[in-house]
Amino acid sequence: MRNTVTVGTVAKPQGIKGEIKVNPLTDDNKRFFDLKKVIIGGVHYAVAGARVTPAGVFVKLDGIEDRNAAELLRGKEIYVSREDAVALPDGRYFIADIIGCRLIKSGKPFATVKDVLQYSSTDIYEAAMDKGGRVAFPALKQVIEKIDVAEGVIEVNAEKFEEVALYED
Repeated sequence: MRNTVTVGTVAKPQGIKGEIKVNPLTDDNKRFFDLKKVIIGGVHYAVAGARVTPAGVFVKLDGIEDRNAAELLRGKEIYVSREDAVALPDGRYFIADIIGCRLIKSGKPFATVKDVLQYSSTDIYEAAMDKGGRVAFPALKQVIEKIDVAEGVIEVNAEKFEEVALYED
């Protein structure tokens, strides 16, 4: 779904009036205040309201009126259309755009990004190697030379990459 961006997953129903608790995939939970519509399980919902508390992010959707209806959404991903996604500053990318990018080292493609693990210090990119096995590496400025999501490529510095890469057979 390249025309959408995943903003979270439904964790569970919250209360008895159809509100859902969200596991957000954003570095700014306040972005949920600006959501007007979302897509869950292929169904489009208008967002009736959102609240962010120390306990988490909670969203009320039009048409989800009770706990039973909210329960049916548990575990499903929450998408927004690209037009409704927040604008990112230069040098920032949606995880959905990073996943699937080809890794290029010394001018040659060698792997495809399969997942991005988010930690407080830095993201970790996990990739499937073309010749089998997997590799994980931190998304550090000294490792990544260029990201071009339009072309679907990430160029890495060969020397720095080898210093930090963790290979798995």
